[in-house]
Amino acid sequence: MRSRRGFTLAEVLLAIVLIDVGLLALIGGSAMLVRQTNSLRLRNAALRAATNRLQQLAAAPCAATTGVAVSADGIREAWTLVSLNGAMADARDSVTFSSGAATHAIVLQTRLPC
Repeated sequence: MRSRRGFTLAEVLLAIVLIDVGLLALIGGSAMLVRQTNSLRLRNAALRAATNRLQQLAAAPCAATTGVAVSADGIREAWTLVSLNGAMADARDSVTFSSGAATHAIVLQTRLPC
């Protein structure tokens, strides 16, 4: 009997299973990267909102104020500006946002001269 060149059915099935496992791993890795990118985008937006608010509060640091704002991204921001002794003011901005099932918070605090 002459030997034929080619692959057996078992070899072809094993190759297909290995390729499928590799493709599923790539899809899973891509999904994880998309979630992390979205989380970093929200974190960056929250940090930008907090920084902008502290810059606004620094424009008039002697007037005590508080406030709350909610953006379209679901970012909730709460800020306070408290005069300490007439020469200094304490500015604090707390930003919370949800990424997936987790809720994250960023708090920026600084002292401003009056």
